[in-house]
Amino acid sequence: MFTSLAVVDAGPLTRRVAGAAHELGVVTTFVSAVDPIGEAVDAGADALHLLDADAATQLTIARGCAPAGLQLVGASVTALATVVDPERWGGIARAAGLPVAEATDGRRIDVQLLADHTGEVVHLRERELTGGDDSVIMAPAPRLATAVRNGLCRDAVRLVELVGLTGAVTVRFEVVDETYAITAVLPGLQLGHTATEEVTNLDLVQAQLHLAHGARLVHLGLTQESIIVRGYAIQCRVTADSAESGTRWRVPAGPGVRVDGEPGGHASRLVAALTFRGRDLVHTMRRTRRGLTELEVDGTSNLPALHDALTRHP
Repeated sequence: MFTSLAVVDAGPLTRRVAGAAHELGVVTTFVSAVDPIGEAVDAGADALHLLDADAATQLTIARGCAPAGLQLVGASVTALATVVDPERWGGIARAAGLPVAEATDGRRIDVQLLADHTGEVVHLRERELTGGDDSVIMAPAPRLATAVRNGLCRDAVRLVELVGLTGAVTVRFEVVDETYAITAVLPGLQLGHTATEEVTNLDLVQAQLHLAHGARLVHLGLTQESIIVRGYAIQCRVTADSAESGTRWRVPAGPGVRVDGEPGGHASRLVAALTFRGRDLVHTMRRTRRGLTELEVDGTSNLPALHDALTRHP
């Protein structure tokens, strides 16, 4: 395992990444997105971790890591160069008979995957993005036909195998009625991964680190048969409407409530990711609504929009 990890400050989930690394005995240091490679080298880090960065950013940084003696926690330069170009990965997918389309206005479904350097890939089921601006994420996706769910997961695994991605990967689909198509391939961890963690009881950041260090999925006990989804989870992204808002807040408490974040100071205005877990969809929805009622954020935020998004679900 790495001895020192530089974590690019990506807001509320940055400390969550550092905490996962700390449990593995890895020393972490925070670096900015301005010059992450230079700051990581100055800090004496062995590896660099990006969270929720787009493929183009990851590719640029990956190309600079090797000359600097750093390892990027994520996919190879070759794989990133493929997924950064929709024509390239789209051509690979179509040649294999996988459905590809541009996003329009269907349901947005993400399939979470993990892949190792030997080409083994497992999926951790799916989650649905809703709330208009992806501010509400549900895992697994509610009321999704079994045939569609199985198809999404199967095709996501196949695409990751074909492209040769490693580490954590998200394949995004659009679903309309009983049909679906791939709309994006997202290397690395997305903010919505906390919902998947809650229903699988897996630490995806630690899995990322193990895979980047060369571990095989089977040696981590991560076979497709071993991955079981239990209950439901709903992640709500709380954002402040101005730099002055969100500097102080009081979060809900109780069982099944997870808070990733800290008050204020984030350029993205993201204050926190609150993830609620329950035994089924109805239970989780009730817990989420209660939690949002207890949440207090100073200034103006998207809390009204979150409440509105949840009222559209039973």
